[in-house]
Amino acid sequence: MKSIVCLTLICILLIWNNISLEWNSSKLLTADGTLTQPVTSANDVHDTRKKKKKTGYFLHITDMHIDTDYLEGTSFKTACHRAEEDMKQQNTAGKWGSPGGQCDSPIALAEATIRWVASEWRDKLDFIVWTGDNANHKWDKTKQRKRRQIYDLNQRVTDMMMDAFWPHSHNNDNTKMIPVIPSFGNNDVFPHNQMGDDKEDVSLLSFYEQMWREWIPKSQRSTFRKGGYYSVEVVPRLHVITLNTIYFFERNVAIGNCMHHRSPAYKQLIWFEKQLRQAQDDQHKVYVMGHVPPSTRDYKKTCLSEYIRIASIYSDVIMGHFFAHLNMDHFLIYDSNDLSLTDQSYSDPVAQKPFQPSQSDYDDSVHINRDIGEYMGYLRNMYKSIDALDDKKSPSTHEQSLVIIQVAPSILPVYLPSLRIYEYEIEDDSNTTARRPYGSLLGYQQFYANITKWNELRSDDIGYELEYTTRDAYGMRDLSVQSYVSLAKAMIKKNNKSRRLWSLYQNHMVVNTQDFSDTA
Repeated sequence: MKSIVCLTLICILLIWNNISLEWNSSKLLTADGTLTQPVTSANDVHDTRKKKKKTGYFLHITDMHIDTDYLEGTSFKTACHRAEEDMKQQNTAGKWGSPGGQCDSPIALAEATIRWVASEWRDKLDFIVWTGDNANHKWDKTKQRKRRQIYDLNQRVTDMMMDAFWPHSHNNDNTKMIPVIPSFGNNDVFPHNQMGDDKEDVSLLSFYEQMWREWIPKSQRSTFRKGGYYSVEVVPRLHVITLNTIYFFERNVAIGNCMHHRSPAYKQLIWFEKQLRQAQDDQHKVYVMGHVPPSTRDYKKTCLSEYIRIASIYSDVIMGHFFAHLNMDHFLIYDSNDLSLTDQSYSDPVAQKPFQPSQSDYDDSVHINRDIGEYMGYLRNMYKSIDALDDKKSPSTHEQSLVIIQVAPSILPVYLPSLRIYEYEIEDDSNTTARRPYGSLLGYQQFYANITKWNELRSDDIGYELEYTTRDAYGMRDLSVQSYVSLAKAMIKKNNKSRRLWSLYQNHMVVNTQDFSDTA
């Protein structure tokens, strides 16, 4: 018995001595004999930094409008296609684009933009919202747009996106595949702005379905072929619904409005609401995206009122609305209780601008070259018309009736090329550490490319730089309805602080290419 005890004690002493030696060997002695922590290896550094991801990120990119005929040194008057004898230096096409000119984007701009995103953000992005208008405008009246040309331009941009974010051709276990959710814009269909049902436009729908099918779930491909819209679960319990807004577009005379039961616009809304109801039943969240934003100017009246009605009913499910088309950085606020949304005689100040009868083929020059001051005045009046929220009620009935539409600026350098990186909540609702509901938008960073500088430098490549963040510029703690309404109300007060905030917002709308500090 004593021998067993002795052996046990000896084993314990040996083990303790070995542990002590290992512990001491992991320490280092300085010159004065004090102990320090060991130098950590590069692998150890990598391991200690592998912390659990706290938030997610996604990209919103839109309106590239590439033009194969764009030519550096040509005249703005020719859509940057040809030189003229009386050209002025300030009205000639730059290498990377022509801010302020009625010209589309050189292909090099789209390539450099996607290359920059892939280099700087690829490892951080969870998915990409891509809201269309890849083809050029019909600005050069000497060149007729053709269906094949529009398809080729979209194929070219799709190939860029595939190579950068979905590299199936050289995929391996270490290559991150980033889901891309596309939609087409009014310049991506033929004829311009016009799109019929799946029988009339079967070839167009088939073309896009084939081109984008790797991003469209198999279960949704037949839905896309019927109407150009679908839903995809981009991360667990978070779906993106991409809508075909050409069906809602006021200029699309090929179909009926959203109350005609045979209209594809009506059928899309029925499908849309069904998707939201299913997400609600499953306790999932949804982002909604499309090209043309809901507005009294661009939507058929019945489509606008129905969209806002559905969006407000499922405000607990929809965590964000992402649109484009207008090339300016801003947001819209609608109240589903506003009777003017269903009043057929109602129109906003911009919508009251007359169109010439010959302008049936809407060429986008109206919204690109609109009077900026008038549109900003319209937005200001919109923000004034929304009642402030009652902070004591969360969420209030009033808050649930409000719908925030986020409109992103374009790569097309109407002002300067811009894109957005959104941050969103990925903690589960049931997790006590979750700051906000799952899928909540926490903010965004807006980047721009100063191509005026890059043109002057004759640079071989370009970079994007941070323009602002919603947190730093506007003090927004998140992108909730409450935060947007608070911002809107803060900008319209009659004091110097509000005037400065409104001026900042106006400057951001045009990517700081104009200074509105003296006009507030």
